[in-house]
Amino acid sequence: MTTSSPTDTLVAGAGRRAGGTPVSLLNAQYLPTSRDWRTAAGRTDTPFEVDTFVRAAQQAEAAGFDALFQADFSGVNRAGLRAGPPLTVFEPFQAAAIIAGATSRIAVMPTVSTLHTHPSSFARSLASLDRISAGRAWVNVVSSFRPGTAIGIRREVPRDRRHAQTEEFIQVARALWASWPPAANTPDPATDRYVREDLITDVDHHGEFYEQSGPIDMAPYSAGFPFTLQATSSLAGLRLAARTADGVFAGTATLGAARELRRILRKEVQRAGRSADSVALLPGSYIHVVGTRDEAERLSRSRYRGIHALGGQRAVGELRTRYPGLRLDGVSPADRLPADVLPEDPDAVFAAFGSRYLPLWDLARTPGRTVAQFAAEVLVLSEHASFIGTPEQIGDELRRWYDDDGVDGFQTILGNDFEALCERVIPRFRGDDARGAHGGAHPRPVNRPSHRTA
Repeated sequence: MTTSSPTDTLVAGAGRRAGGTPVSLLNAQYLPTSRDWRTAAGRTDTPFEVDTFVRAAQQAEAAGFDALFQADFSGVNRAGLRAGPPLTVFEPFQAAAIIAGATSRIAVMPTVSTLHTHPSSFARSLASLDRISAGRAWVNVVSSFRPGTAIGIRREVPRDRRHAQTEEFIQVARALWASWPPAANTPDPATDRYVREDLITDVDHHGEFYEQSGPIDMAPYSAGFPFTLQATSSLAGLRLAARTADGVFAGTATLGAARELRRILRKEVQRAGRSADSVALLPGSYIHVVGTRDEAERLSRSRYRGIHALGGQRAVGELRTRYPGLRLDGVSPADRLPADVLPEDPDAVFAAFGSRYLPLWDLARTPGRTVAQFAAEVLVLSEHASFIGTPEQIGDELRRWYDDDGVDGFQTILGNDFEALCERVIPRFRGDDARGAHGGAHPRPVNRPSHRTA
């Protein structure tokens, strides 16, 4: 497994067909960043060409992906500009509209920052995209994390009020969406009435963060609000998603951690008064496809070289620095890992430290480890699960995570081979024929997919 930066990212959620075969809900996130830009194959100019994104969308659509996820990163990472192309090249909604015009089945999922945008402007842009795409608009809702990026508002929203502000943002946007139902767009020459204005309702919202009156001024194409994804690593964020989202993207580096996070999510979704299956967990997964099992073994072993070079004492020190919540006072690298290094209850671990500590909780359950061994295993973990192997190995392991109720799907972070992922890994995961033929069939309505239908 590896922690290298992704070139392209694909979100893969899944439901179930009869017989337990995964029905993939695949959202392709294309990021134009790559360490290969220094080589001729990297084509350093293409990240700034919209055709690059259109080609990626068409390739993802042909492979059977359901949506192209258009990420957005507010602010300028000056340190990162020297290393490679910026993460944000085009305004997401504009790029999504162009992609929608060049595709026919794949949904388009731009990102909106609740600190950059007023909900009325957002609802208007989303409604326009929904109509341009004929109902293929989805959305990823984020609260920007970089300081100094609260554009267009007079005051910075305190960190402890970010979730409340995001929830109100979504409430206003949903109310505006519902204010002009598609049924109102019924031209009737007999009565000389083009729109049934009696079906258009006014929004009268007066909240902590927003004031909104009147209906939306741009009729949506779809009756239901688009599929909404939210990323979170905290209990408060998970509870927000349980109330407002259709999918959750979170980092869980081990199957045991993913299983516990999915259980907690389903519990919170039910607590919010919704069906447990109404919100999908889509953990990240780093995919690195190789040709042989021997090559996969070599790459997997190479992850530990840097950790071993540190030595036990420095590795444990690094572990303490990265994870200050661990109870490691008074222990040496050769000691057995203390039983109380973390709380025994995974719910307590998640509530106190968030999802990044759940893989540590999972690894700590294996008896007999020394502190140094535990440090080595933890320090090689990335935020997301890593899968290195042949297409068959990776497809089978992804399927195991799904069948063991660890996930409702994956956000797969492509490491090196988009074609192999599309043509061999995903078909293996889904149980398609041995040739990897997908056929481009779309098994569900695009706008509101069901994640587990059996």
